[in-house]
Amino acid sequence: MDLKLKESIDIATKELRDCYLDSGIIAGTHHFTDYWARDAYFAAFGSLSIGDNFIVKKTLANFYSYQRSDGLIPYRIMRGPANLKKYLGKPSFYSKPKPTYKLRGFGTEVLDGTTMTVLFSALLELRQYQDNIQLALKYLETREKDGLLYDGMMAEWNDTALKFGNLLYSNIIYWYMYDRLVSWVKTFDEDWSKRLEIKKTKIAQALRDRLWTGSYFADWHDYKRQDYFYPFGNLLAIAWGLTTNEESESILKQCSLNKIQFTLETNTPKYPFWRIDLFQQLSGMGDYQNNGILWWQPVTTYLAALKRLGKQSEALEVEQLITEKVSSDKKIYECYERNGLPMKHFIFRSEYPFAWSSGMLLWSLLF
Repeated sequence: MDLKLKESIDIATKELRDCYLDSGIIAGTHHFTDYWARDAYFAAFGSLSIGDNFIVKKTLANFYSYQRSDGLIPYRIMRGPANLKKYLGKPSFYSKPKPTYKLRGFGTEVLDGTTMTVLFSALLELRQYQDNIQLALKYLETREKDGLLYDGMMAEWNDTALKFGNLLYSNIIYWYMYDRLVSWVKTFDEDWSKRLEIKKTKIAQALRDRLWTGSYFADWHDYKRQDYFYPFGNLLAIAWGLTTNEESESILKQCSLNKIQFTLETNTPKYPFWRIDLFQQLSGMGDYQNNGILWWQPVTTYLAALKRLGKQSEALEVEQLITEKVSSDKKIYECYERNGLPMKHFIFRSEYPFAWSSGMLLWSLLF
C-alpha cells in the first residue's frame, strides 16, 4: 500500500474513533458535539469499512430509542444547548439528551434521521428493528409528493440554503434505503421484498421525472425544477448504483468542470444571496455551503463513483489529491477556505475532529 494512502487511512481512523461515545458517533468534539443523524451515519460508512460495526449498532439503538409513535426518528439528539459558548468550543451538556425532530426545534420535520436509520438497519441486517422499520416506512410515505419525499426549508446537509420540495439529497438516500432493504429482506420475506422492489422502482422513476435535466440530477424541485448542479447528491447516485452508464458519464463530465483544490464545488452556480439563511449571513457564514467553503463530501463521493465505474486511472488521480492533502495537514478538518487552509471565520471555525469527513474519507479510500 502507498505510504501516503496508509497514513491517510491511519489518520482518518484515529479521528473517526475520537468521535465515538457510549451511545454512538457524535459529529465532532468541540462545537458539533451532538448526535446528528446525517453526520453519524455518513461517518458510519467509514466505521463499517474498518470493521467497527459495534459503534454503528450503538448509534442505531440510540436513534431508535427516540422514535415517535408515528414512526419519525430524530435528525439530531442534543447533548447540550446550542449557544455561543458551544460554537466557541466550550459546550455545556444536559443531564439527559434531548431529541430534535424539527428544524431548530420548531421548523419543518426533518426526514434524514429516519431514512438513514432504516438504511443502516438494512446494511447491518438487524431484524430486531423490523417493526420500527415498518413504522418508519409508513411515516415516510405520508411525507411524499409527486412520488418523492417532500422536505421543508433547510432540511438536508446543505442546511443554510432556503430550498424545499423534492430534494436530490433526501431522495437519493430514500432510493438507496429501499435498494438495501430489498437486498436484505428477500433473504427472509419474499413477498415484502417484492413490494419494496416496486417502491424502489417508482422512486427511481420519480427521480428521473422530477430532477433529471438531461445532463445531471437537479438540486431540487419546488414550484419548478431548480437546475443547480449539486455534486454530492449526483455522485452518491453513481456510487450507490442508481445511474445508467450514460447518466454516469454525463454527471462525471459536469464534475470535471467543477474541480477546485483537492475537491469539487458544493454547488454550481452559486445560490443567490436571498436563498441563504439570514442568520448565516449575519454571522459571516454566507459562503458556508454555497460555492465558497471547500468540503470533503464532494470529492469522497467522486472517488467512490469513479471506483464504482472501474475508472482506475481517474480514481488514482483523485485518491492522490486526497492523500496528499491529508498527509500534508496531518489532520482532517470539517471544511476549508478556498486557499486550502482550515476555515476560520470571526465566530465559527472548522470543526476538528469531524466524524463525517474522516468517515467518508475511509469509505472512499477503502471502497
